[in-house]
Amino acid sequence: MTTTEERVLLASDEPFVRRLCPHLREPYDGPPVRRIVTPAGDHAWLVSRYAEIKGLLRDDRLGRSHPDPGRKPQYAGNPTYDLATAADHGAGDKFHHDLRKVLQPHFAARHMLHLRPKVEELTAGLVEAFAARPRPADLHAGLSAPLTLLVICELLGVPVGEREQCAALVSRMGGVADEQGDGTAAFFGYLRDLAARKRAAPEDDVISRLVTGNDVTDEQVGEIAMLLLFAGIGSTVKQIDYGFLLLANDPAQRDAVAADPDLVPRAVEEMLRVSGSLSLPRYAREDIEIGGVTIGEDELVLLDLARANMDVDAFDCPAEFDVGRAPNRHLTFAHGAWACMGAPLARILMQVLFTRLLTRLPGLRPLVPAAEVATTDAPLGGGLTDELLVTWY
Repeated sequence: MTTTEERVLLASDEPFVRRLCPHLREPYDGPPVRRIVTPAGDHAWLVSRYAEIKGLLRDDRLGRSHPDPGRKPQYAGNPTYDLATAADHGAGDKFHHDLRKVLQPHFAARHMLHLRPKVEELTAGLVEAFAARPRPADLHAGLSAPLTLLVICELLGVPVGEREQCAALVSRMGGVADEQGDGTAAFFGYLRDLAARKRAAPEDDVISRLVTGNDVTDEQVGEIAMLLLFAGIGSTVKQIDYGFLLLANDPAQRDAVAADPDLVPRAVEEMLRVSGSLSLPRYAREDIEIGGVTIGEDELVLLDLARANMDVDAFDCPAEFDVGRAPNRHLTFAHGAWACMGAPLARILMQVLFTRLLTRLPGLRPLVPAAEVATTDAPLGGGLTDELLVTWY
């Protein structure tokens, strides 16, 4: 098969309204695999069809590590993003397996059920504070971002009095502007110190669980906690912002969800389907024949979960935003051994928030039409710019 190599900035390779509003976005029926050049200037394979991506997520020939970390092809060249790939080629699988084993209890259904009242309490407080603001107000900075940070801090065990400091540190990292790693280094230093304090006085939280009974250093715990915060905040905030705009763009479906709270979980799944993005980088451990091409050993592989969620072979009428869609087996949280452990928490947070918003502020709407809301082309996932101005009656 002949392939045409192209330079792709995946977070912004189509207009915002086509990424945000499924009514205006084309279903995907293009090639399953294509050769690209990443924003970091390296060569990679982009996989875009549902069946091929799901198969690769179950394929142990694809892994997180590269045999020569100093020369591995990169997607973004960002210090935080690069933590997502294992430095030790031989220990990559074992590290991934052991980490999931340690963390899974904190993301299990039983623990999420225990955490839900706290999520409801945090959500209610922030929604009430937001409702008291002068209009227009910024939903992104005033609600979706701080709520997500508060909930993840609660799970990790960041002390209440240090959460503003944590928010300030998070804001310094995560984009290409942090190429020198100054923001990443400062945040890592804070989390490493927090790990040491938890080691001395453990509590019932993720960081305490990591340092108790596990052969890990404070530096390793800091890296893991930073990844959990970075990945959880970036993706969940975007999903909340997009979900709000999707409902605002379709008043009939918004009214249907407001009138029937039982629809909220399905509506959240549809928001998640539409807001899928890029998976973390993977590397081929050996040659892989897929989609009519050969992915060579050690080559970079990117899984485009957003396009998989728009695959005409996997979803009926994928270009339609349908809050009643069922089944909805989207790949936004990946699949199999690579499935996102934070998925249950993200689902609970979004279900609680949208139930509360539709009840407390039924007239909430964007100040400008959804199609005019600006986005950023940051290569670590994209999303809205700093403002999502809204008003209500």
